[in-house]
Amino acid sequence: MSYSYSKASSHSIKNQENYFLDANIWLKVLAPKNRLSYKDKGYLAFFEKLLSNTKVRIIVPALVVSEVINRIIREVHYKKHLNAVEKKTPDFVLTEGYYKNVFRNTEDYRIAYNLICDDIKSYNTSIDLVNDEFGTSFKFKHVMSNPPISLDFNDYYYYNLCKKKGYFLVTDDKDFWVEDVEVVTMSDTLLNKHIATLIPKSATQ
Repeated sequence: MSYSYSKASSHSIKNQENYFLDANIWLKVLAPKNRLSYKDKGYLAFFEKLLSNTKVRIIVPALVVSEVINRIIREVHYKKHLNAVEKKTPDFVLTEGYYKNVFRNTEDYRIAYNLICDDIKSYNTSIDLVNDEFGTSFKFKHVMSNPPISLDFNDYYYYNLCKKKGYFLVTDDKDFWVEDVEVVTMSDTLLNKHIATLIPKSATQ
């Protein structure tokens, strides 16, 4: 077993490689902040390098698409919708179930959903939609037995998929500390942790 982490801003991309982008990277690509941090700029530059190499593929399973769409709608468009409603109706009170029972039936939701899907599809020449293989290659025992406490179900599943298929995993999740998968990140926590594993134990004693 081994750990392999590289910094996105200096990672060398080679032909025929496959890159799996975690949902948190897609959020930076599809819903960038007005003021980009150093890390954000590093990820966006790395994404552009992936797009510019026609012999490199970005791997996207349905679970990632679902997670990305749901998170962007909730974290970006839903907030915009609520702000607009509050401005029009000063005495507006957010009720339980508003997102599901009201927002999902609005034109704002429909527009947001289609916009995100169109943005993802705009990268179709660089994307490979893949089968999640849940129930075939991956059984319940693979993703529900003794998972790392730092990873949720989705992340542990992504890890198993990348490990099995040999995908590079691109993430900004500082808890994504895993073995036997090549991880590309701008997370100082992960990069520093990896550097620590490269220092001989005798040098720290």
